[in-house]
Amino acid sequence: MRERLAAMAAPRDTDDPELAALRAILRDQTLMAHVTANVDQWPPLTNEQRATVAALLGRRRTRRGLDFG
Repeated sequence: MRERLAAMAAPRDTDDPELAALRAILRDQTLMAHVTANVDQWPPLTNEQRATVAALLGRRRTRRGLDFG
């Protein structure tokens, strides 16, 4: 994708919607890689921490047929 962005950036106006969308995708991927690398270093959550996170996320709600409760 970075090569595609470089190829697109040179001959196009910076306001090009396709170029802006590609830049946003690359930013999201970079951010997610950074977050994942940091979270992977964390110790496992305790049961109390899991309960707190579940309460904050609305644990009893269901999505797409999956019960989070």
